[in-house]
Amino acid sequence: MSPAPPSRIHIDTDPGLDDLLALALALACPELEIVGVTTVAGNAGIEAVTDNAQRFLALAGCEAPLGRGAARPLTLDQHDATSYHGQDGRAGIPIPALDRRPLPSAETVLLSSLREQKVDQVLALGPLTNLAALLEQEPECLAQTELIWMGGTLSEGNVTGLAEFNAYADPAAAERVLEAETQLRIVGLDVTRDTHIVPSMLPRGRFGDTEMGRLIWNVLQAQLRAEEPVHGTPRATLHDPCALLACLPLDLFRWEPKSLEIHLEDDHERGRMREQNQNLRRASYASEVDTERATELFLTRLKHYASGQSI
Repeated sequence: MSPAPPSRIHIDTDPGLDDLLALALALACPELEIVGVTTVAGNAGIEAVTDNAQRFLALAGCEAPLGRGAARPLTLDQHDATSYHGQDGRAGIPIPALDRRPLPSAETVLLSSLREQKVDQVLALGPLTNLAALLEQEPECLAQTELIWMGGTLSEGNVTGLAEFNAYADPAAAERVLEAETQLRIVGLDVTRDTHIVPSMLPRGRFGDTEMGRLIWNVLQAQLRAEEPVHGTPRATLHDPCALLACLPLDLFRWEPKSLEIHLEDDHERGRMREQNQNLRRASYASEVDTERATELFLTRLKHYASGQSI
């Protein structure tokens, strides 16, 4: 029996340390084919995250089209996560420079992925600004595509006590996407915060002695350092790689149907996600993840990928 063809995915992202790991993991998974990438301001400014995406895709030899996206949220003031990711979005970790080339807009690349490349899944790893702006112009653009978003929380937040960063960064965009006609799955902090790497899992050379292997190891080391003051012990939380794993045909998550809304005002509840009692359209919300299998998949796939071995 021949294997199923890979799922064709478009990744909308704001690299960002764990975004870089998610991009690497996508390339490490034969079940997936990246057909487009777009950037959005979030973890750092649009210039920094776009530069990181360009550098990473060049290092990986990935020729998927790249589009430069929104520099600001739809409404409210802009916030970033440079205290965690650094001003350059990668904590100063070197990635080989390249000749910068003009890039098409995120809208152009997204529409190409949706209409011409016929993507199966759009994976959104940052604020939903690009997708919300596109929905404003093309309300039915996601009707035939599954959207998976790393965002939101129904428990404790990570930018405030109530809100997750991607929802907080552009709550109006998140609300617009929640209202859209699309098959939506949400991977929030409720599961991603439990999926993490600790130092004992990362002996030096774990990912080999290639440029990609060193980059992956350095990114995880930067996350360990950044999170130690928060948790009291070093750990690297796999927020975006966890969402990437939701794209795979594996039984890693438990999903629950939920009607959700986002708090839109710029007050202490900004970006808070709540369940609604009204009979509105539902999203599939990840309520549990097999953390042991998820972390083992992450480590094993990236080890093989960085060393050039087949899965």
